Amino acid sequence: MYDHLTTPTTTTTTERLTFFDPTDDQAVTRAATAVWHGTVLRRTGTRTVEHLPQVLYEVRVGRVFKGTMTGTVTVTQSASKPALEPGKRYVLPTVPWADPGRDGHAVLAETRPRETPDLAATDPTRAPREKPGTTIGEHWARLAALDTATKNTG
Repeated sequence: MYDHLTTPTTTTTTERLTFFDPTDDQAVTRAATAVWHGTVLRRTGTRTVEHLPQVLYEVRVGRVFKGTMTGTVTVTQSASKPALEPGKRYVLPTVPWADPGRDGHAVLAETRPRETPDLAATDPTRAPREKPGTTIGEHWARLAALDTATKNTG
């Protein structure tokens, strides 16, 4: 997938390449540094990255499928994506970002957090790849384990 983004009021051009299928959970898991389930506590502000507006959220980390995160973290996502709602729980594929004094995690490009109130619920949309009755939590745990195994074997 290739995006060519421009800002009409400047001569700056930003190009972004995505080397994974953002609709494939396994590809998303491989591309993300962390995949986790968290509860949005509140929107905390905005920032601009390369002329692209971003929204900042405070999110309490729940279950981590991939990565090492705990506590409450700042998550940034493109302002052009649907807003995250305080009190709702999501599975978030993220990568770290560094901003002096405001480090946090960015939602993986081209993906969006999936609202997931209950990790113990089954998801019929995953049935073709999962055995019947697989829970959403089991689905993401399996993908994270596959990613780890693939990286360890080469």
